[in-house]
Amino acid sequence: GEAALVDIEELGREAIATGVSLEDIVGLHEGATLSLSEMGIAISEPAMIRRMSACLSALAIAAAIAFGSKLELLERQRQEESKRTERERQRLETLGQMVGSVAHELNNLLQPVHGMTEIMLADFEANAPERADLETILACTDQAVGVIRNILAYVRQERRVPEAIPLGHAVENACAFLQPMLRPPLDVAIRDTESPVLATESEVTQILLNLVQNAMQAEASRITVRVDRCNRRFTAGPAEVPCLQLVVIDDGCGMSEEVAACATDPFFTTKTEGQGTGLGLAIVKGIVMGWSGEFEIASRFERGTVVTMSFPVVF
Repeated sequence: GEAALVDIEELGREAIATGVSLEDIVGLHEGATLSLSEMGIAISEPAMIRRMSACLSALAIAAAIAFGSKLELLERQRQEESKRTERERQRLETLGQMVGSVAHELNNLLQPVHGMTEIMLADFEANAPERADLETILACTDQAVGVIRNILAYVRQERRVPEAIPLGHAVENACAFLQPMLRPPLDVAIRDTESPVLATESEVTQILLNLVQNAMQAEASRITVRVDRCNRRFTAGPAEVPCLQLVVIDDGCGMSEEVAACATDPFFTTKTEGQGTGLGLAIVKGIVMGWSGEFEIASRFERGTVVTMSFPVVF
């Protein structure tokens, strides 16, 4: 009697804990009843009916209690996750405000450098050899201002309006700008210079600058930049359009699967303090997505990293 019902209650709790629904539990009870009938046991006798009713009641009550406990546990987990999400949001917001303040300060420092370099350039003839170094300084300050502008746009969730430009040509220009500053030099393979995508010239340079810096910090001995059509196509309304890919490959130290999965998260970094903000890849991905493109990163520890950015060609 009582001992058997206690066992049945335990079975009900275990069933709910392992994911069996209350409907299935009732179905099992019905199946057991039919089995008894098929075995020739008289299930219509009052004593048997009372036993079966007590059994079903014990199962249902135990299952309901266990189900309620499970719901309470899920609700507590949901609340804890909500609190963690809110704390993370507040952390990112605070970091974003700090990064924005630092970016403003850097921008203020760059403005006089830019202005005084322009004044110095005006003192030299067009073919004067002294102009080369000054023009490099001016180009670097322009690019630094662009980097800061992109950081500010990211933390404010602002987007620059892209336009149809030949991606291959923009990548060529960006690589030519970066080459003098790099060791090792870039291997550039632009197989499509004319296909246009929605982008901006300055952000193309920003993308390559961030990815190349990451590769150099990963101790890469070879960095390859490639632009070419690929076999896949983008769906644009009722039609499909060709896909153009920008790929950056390095043979650096690479990343583990766990690190690669978090690599584009804002402020995530494995670099030592003072060596990075953790915004580089997040900004790159944000730019690519803003151009209606797709971003993919594949990396293997001690084998290098491949970053593939795919864009629909516009006509």
